Amino acid sequence: MATSYATWDDYVSRTGDEASSEEQVESMLEDLSAELRAECGISDTGAMRGDAGILARKIVIDAARKALVPPRLDGFDGDLTGARQASFTANGFTQSVTLSNSTGSAWFDSRSLARLKRLLGCSQRWGFIYPYGG
Repeated sequence: MATSYATWDDYVSRTGDEASSEEQVESMLEDLSAELRAECGISDTGAMRGDAGILARKIVIDAARKALVPPRLDGFDGDLTGARQASFTANGFTQSVTLSNSTGSAWFDSRSLARLKRLLGCSQRWGFIYPYGG
């Protein structure tokens, strides 16, 4: 059986999010671990150790937090789920805010994912140029 690269305790210690249920977090981490294995071409029995394991844990926890913790703005108590942008005006001053994940979807950080693939040796592209034609 495939395993998750992170646990509930890992998630809480790194994000501080205790509001999400343990069952929901564990399910999300398991789903994202499967997605990460598929992205990197790792079999479901393949375990990552060392730096690759640490980076895999970071990637799935970050993606889970993006999906489970709704966006917030300091000083605004309302639910911002689905909002893409907001503007505030007071005494001639205007502030505009754009939210990057208004839908609450999970995605892998592209830089961390590229580093993991490089560690695993699956980001290398092979090719050659044959300048003389044939």
